[in-house]
Amino acid sequence: MYPAGKLPEERLVYLLTGSATTIGRALHNDLILLDPTVSREHARLVYEGDAWSIYNVTEHNVLHVNGEPVPAGKHASLQSQDFLMLGDTLLQLIAPKNGVETPQPQIDVASMIEQFLAMPASHTECSQLGKSGAQQATGESTPVKPPYPSLTEKPPATQPRWTPAHAFPSERVDCSRDHMDAHHYEARSGEDKENLFGAGITLQFAIPQRFKVHRSWLISGIVLIILLVGALIAILFSNLMGIISLVQESSLNLLPILMIPIIAALGINFLVNFIDRYEREPWFLRLAAFLWGAVIAIPPTTFVEGYIDTLRSAILGPQVNKAMDALFSALNAGITEETVKGLGLLLLFIILRDEFDNVTDGIVYGALIGAGFAMVENILYFAGNPKAFLILLIGRIVLGWLSHSTFTVCLGIALGYIRHTRVRWQHIVIPLIGYLISVGLHTAFDFINFFANSLILTAPANSNIVMFSFLAGIGDYIPPFIAQMVIVYCLIKSLAHEAAIIREFLTSEVSSGIVTVDEYALLQHSFLRTRIERGVLFHYGMKQWLRVRALYQTEIGLAFRKWHVSMGDKPKLGYLQPEDAYRRRIQRLRQEILQAEAQAPQNIDHTA
Repeated sequence: MYPAGKLPEERLVYLLTGSATTIGRALHNDLILLDPTVSREHARLVYEGDAWSIYNVTEHNVLHVNGEPVPAGKHASLQSQDFLMLGDTLLQLIAPKNGVETPQPQIDVASMIEQFLAMPASHTECSQLGKSGAQQATGESTPVKPPYPSLTEKPPATQPRWTPAHAFPSERVDCSRDHMDAHHYEARSGEDKENLFGAGITLQFAIPQRFKVHRSWLISGIVLIILLVGALIAILFSNLMGIISLVQESSLNLLPILMIPIIAALGINFLVNFIDRYEREPWFLRLAAFLWGAVIAIPPTTFVEGYIDTLRSAILGPQVNKAMDALFSALNAGITEETVKGLGLLLLFIILRDEFDNVTDGIVYGALIGAGFAMVENILYFAGNPKAFLILLIGRIVLGWLSHSTFTVCLGIALGYIRHTRVRWQHIVIPLIGYLISVGLHTAFDFINFFANSLILTAPANSNIVMFSFLAGIGDYIPPFIAQMVIVYCLIKSLAHEAAIIREFLTSEVSSGIVTVDEYALLQHSFLRTRIERGVLFHYGMKQWLRVRALYQTEIGLAFRKWHVSMGDKPKLGYLQPEDAYRRRIQRLRQEILQAEAQAPQNIDHTA
């Protein structure tokens, strides 16, 4: 479930497609385990008569089911979520319990998953499930007597037999002031169509129920307008003369000054969208993070840095050393900018803690805040120094494209990490270390830059100084590059952990029929899921694509909510808990998907 190693192991889920599955080390088995402690032909998993059985086909080795030994030549019955121990490899059977039916959309996922997971037997490394650790085999319907409809069959014409809502016990608290609001939400959510663009279940429970949605949007809009106007005024006044001179020379000069930083910021947004593969962050929170860097962080940093610069001579004295002057300016920029940007991350973490899940979210929000800040700062630099346009283009866009995002992500990773631990002192020390790293990287980067520039300005004809400044300017990007490699490593480990959360905490939902077997396997393979979502968009249109995406995200959100509860998050006020709301939304979305698929051929005929 939590594989060890530098990179996450793949193919930890094997989709069972037949009534009998052979398991062993030899390449002719259906399920191949490259574990030297596993026999060449170790076990045979059989589905017959609405029941699962495991046969030990070895001559001497012992097979364990939930810790109980199954001697050679014997067999034992299995239930969903039972564990099998073969040598040093742990498997778990995940299948719907008998009598549970779940209608499924008409998306041919099974064959795609098999092509994605199953490789030719001659390729040993492609068939590997993993040398050790906990791994899971998901049970799908058999051709003889399937326990539920497969994805390639038509949905039943009768009313779907949903598992009743009261079958999901949730932690409850005593009556509270949100009691009536929770019941109102519960009654309303079953009647209305799904709002595919609205706030998710996590946000609906994170924000107080009495705080009306339209009121929150109105207040947010007013605050955003005020901040935007303030930021524009600050930009205009700080670079008014530069902008006027550019317009006087040629109004076309404004086009690259504005477009190049915007394109660079859009590139970071696309990169963030690519790396946020499992529990995707809501679009409006991504936008809020970007606007914090581009709008909210600009006025205070401009004011504070300008005020401290005016005190430079009073603090350092008239005869100041160039290195000390560069260090003072670098500390001013590093501490001020990373503090203001970090406040945005900290507010997201504290106010919307339920949406700040892990290290991946810290990277996403930190990169977006840095992208917004860098976009506006680049516009200011280009407008204030039009003659150095080429140097700024190479230094701030080509080489320093991710610099601001890299600095802020260091604090984001630290905040995301403490979601994984209950140790109190780490909740204070780890974010402090992340903040110091971000300030240190930013200060070191600006110090080398400022010092190299000051040397060139004082002795422009000295070739040695020019060469030293050039090499220092190139080497200035090495520490951020090393930090980016560490960030990539942390991201890979975090994505592997996200897949493990889905794998572990959705097992009971598969047994209860809330999540289908094919969806369970699909949710852990983000690239394949994205490919299928694109296929839905092509065949069924935008609205169905949004429904399918919402279904997958709701199922992933349910897994993360259960993980948060296991990590110590308290139950919500009121009788309705997020876990129940997630399950009901999954049911409603699947019903809407099935209805839309049933109407799709009629719509096509009508159009024709």
